[in-house]
Amino acid sequence: MSTVESRATLIAFKSLRNFSGVSIVIRRGLLSGTVQGVPGDTLVDVEDAEGQTVRVRARDYLVLRTDFEAIIGVGLKPDRECEIDEVVADYTRTHKVIERGGSSSQWWDKAGQVLRIHAVEFEKVTTSTTTAGA
Repeated sequence: MSTVESRATLIAFKSLRNFSGVSIVIRRGLLSGTVQGVPGDTLVDVEDAEGQTVRVRARDYLVLRTDFEAIIGVGLKPDRECEIDEVVADYTRTHKVIERGGSSSQWWDKAGQVLRIHAVEFEKVTTSTTTAGA
């Protein structure tokens, strides 16, 4: 990819991010930081333990590689230890990075400037046990 094409792609992504980007927090262990990302949904069919096909809504985020690396580290890519928080209508939705097609992310562009990170919403479910007749 030529330098001109690379710059044009970066300008196009930044325009997309300015138009439809959201503020997200990327976390891995103790590392975290806030960046602008462009969200998108993909429907994926997954087979559960009983052999039933379940449709899952995967959430992908487009982020600048340099923004991601400023948080997690230069040369590193997203993995299953990463989580992404997005605030929607005053509620924080936590998305866990997943592997899809053998990878947790892919390049959005040929020059490797923009990462497409694969994630699914993750909810911590707590159960309580009660005893009768106390």
